[in-house]
Amino acid sequence: MKFRWTVLIAAVILAFCSCNRDLVPFDNNGPSKRAGREGVSGLHFDKVMILYSEGYNNLRGFLDENFDQLCTGYVPGRWDNDAIVVFSHASVDRSNWTTDVEPVVFRIYKHYDQIIRDTVFVYPAETISVDTAFMKKVLNDIKDKYPSDSYGLVYTSHGTGWIPKDYKKSDEFSLSMRRSIGAQYDGPYSNYICYQMDIDEFKKALPYHLDYIVMDACLMGGVEVVYEWRDLCDYLIASPGEVLADGFDYVNIARRLLSGEKPDLLGVCEDYYNMNVPNGDATVGLYDCSKIEALAEACAPIFEAHRDRIMNVSPSQVQSFNYSYQYHYDFRDILVKLGATDEELAPVDAALADLILYKNATEFFLGNHIITYSGLSMFLPTTSWAKLTERYKSTSWNVATGFVK
Repeated sequence: MKFRWTVLIAAVILAFCSCNRDLVPFDNNGPSKRAGREGVSGLHFDKVMILYSEGYNNLRGFLDENFDQLCTGYVPGRWDNDAIVVFSHASVDRSNWTTDVEPVVFRIYKHYDQIIRDTVFVYPAETISVDTAFMKKVLNDIKDKYPSDSYGLVYTSHGTGWIPKDYKKSDEFSLSMRRSIGAQYDGPYSNYICYQMDIDEFKKALPYHLDYIVMDACLMGGVEVVYEWRDLCDYLIASPGEVLADGFDYVNIARRLLSGEKPDLLGVCEDYYNMNVPNGDATVGLYDCSKIEALAEACAPIFEAHRDRIMNVSPSQVQSFNYSYQYHYDFRDILVKLGATDEELAPVDAALADLILYKNATEFFLGNHIITYSGLSMFLPTTSWAKLTERYKSTSWNVATGFVK
């Protein structure tokens, strides 16, 4: 998930921050009647940045603020070769999840001195926007409407990495439900239902290959996620730890992804890190997904050689990025604590160097002192969460490496 400060702080922020709709004219009655290049046969964009903003939850106000920030940064002109297309599903407010709201797709572009928001698709109000079939439809609708040589996705909502959407800590302890990807709330504030997607469902929801995915959601920088999504995109940006509710740097993100000849993914990572250095907490990594198989090959013999230690590593002895989730630990530090030798780690380090193109973390992360940081997280199996460990066995990463047997 995106980590949240207290309800009081969120309420104060919501009181002062909202989408500046007077600067972004919005046709709320369906597709725009304005003439434009979109959908014209034979015309293609060079690059399309898709923002999938799933805010039918308590992040609604923060995602509104992110959109306002996006509009203050680089926005392509109406007739430019690049485009920003947004899917938005937002609740009425951060605590009203009983009033259905129509999800929409719109393009934003500059026209003279105004930012124009043209709505092109409106979906039924009862839609579940974290449904696999629906997300696939949205992305196909966007591709049909905005043909392009290149597509990239910025996904913003909650996240908990590979953790199954139906897993509850109450399966092990008397604690609450976890989330996987996305979070569409339904019902009264005190007793709501939460819809999510697992990482394999998210994979099925993407109908075409993407140049990049930027996951503005917590805990998605795990080896299990990168391996599962290795064929979805060329590059993935994600955080091994939680993401504060402010999210990524939306003032600069479109400039980084659209204005140059190629997407400046390293710049997206640096902007996010630098934004959090003064008074925040951040972990971030940029992954070349084509290199993950080599890491699996390097790890398999280590897991087999140190099998007797796998269920006996104490979580307190491993570098943690966790605040409210106790399952994600530094990838390389787990191998070290398993007892892997320098000779065994050499091919792992070579694979990590190819896989991770950028990594950075603030010195402290939500109370944890970051002493070692490989740029990637991994699940740490223990008897304390035996049922989750059992579920872990079926992950693609575990099947490939034999980590837990």
